[in-house]
Amino acid sequence: MLSKLRVGACLSALTLCIGCSPLHHTVTDPVEDTEPYRFKVIEQIVFSPDHWPQPLQADLYLPNSSSHLPIVLMVHGGGWSGRDRSDMQTTAKKLAKHGYAVFNVSYRFAPEFTYPAQLHDLQLALLWLQNNAQKYQLDMARLNGWGYSSGAHLIAQLASVSPGQAQSLVLSEELPTLRAVVAGGIPADLSQYSGSPIVIPFLGADLHEDPDLYRQASPINHISGRTPPTFLYHGKYDFLVEKEQSINYYQSLLDKGIVAELYLHPLWGHFAMFLLGGGAESKGLEFLNQHNIEAGKSSSLSTRSVSFKPPE
Repeated sequence: MLSKLRVGACLSALTLCIGCSPLHHTVTDPVEDTEPYRFKVIEQIVFSPDHWPQPLQADLYLPNSSSHLPIVLMVHGGGWSGRDRSDMQTTAKKLAKHGYAVFNVSYRFAPEFTYPAQLHDLQLALLWLQNNAQKYQLDMARLNGWGYSSGAHLIAQLASVSPGQAQSLVLSEELPTLRAVVAGGIPADLSQYSGSPIVIPFLGADLHEDPDLYRQASPINHISGRTPPTFLYHGKYDFLVEKEQSINYYQSLLDKGIVAELYLHPLWGHFAMFLLGGGAESKGLEFLNQHNIEAGKSSSLSTRSVSFKPPE
């Protein structure tokens, strides 16, 4: 249960990769580059409109490289109710050093704002990226997502929720889709957490009060042809968000024909996986490379501008 709080002992650096498939093309692995990209950070970008219930900020990491930058939308964890984007700085810097622009975002917290407010905030982040792609030389054809814990839940939900659903902003044009997702410690099926003191404030109801809400707010129920290739990583001894959440989500992705990989650490728990999971993150970076390098050969910068009508 999410209400439990135990951390698996960090006794080994050994890792286990399940379902990892070979690359379909041979590339030089930039994870091993000895001369990483230099990058700059534009901090505290306000990406929400003036009328939004709360100003939302993000930090944009920009490698000093050529144009047409692949980009990662990065989302922090914290039980949908706390922490901040600084938790993801180390991961954002790692990606920037390997040529990815990173938009590391903040979002509104429960219980003041219940779901789908957080999803709307991420959709706003996509809107900002779309409308500023030319300015920062961002390649929206190589747009990816990365999140941990509740951030993993949100990025997976963002990747699969279809336009026009009640959970989506009303937009003048469909937002760009994600090419690949990396999600660590994901709570993919919220229906497993009846009575949780973390999930109830996020959704504003218990499972028995609104089971459809729990179903709609769970990424495992939105897998479709629009769901991008997904890399999952999880600690085997995660008792905060049990490993079965990633295992079941992984199997559901495969059952629907979605390319997926699952990387489990045999000993670590939820927080150890986040703090010490550099090996998993390197695998996630390799996964992004696999699904972005070929796309970059034929992509072009977007000139589209998207607007939306605020949710009521």
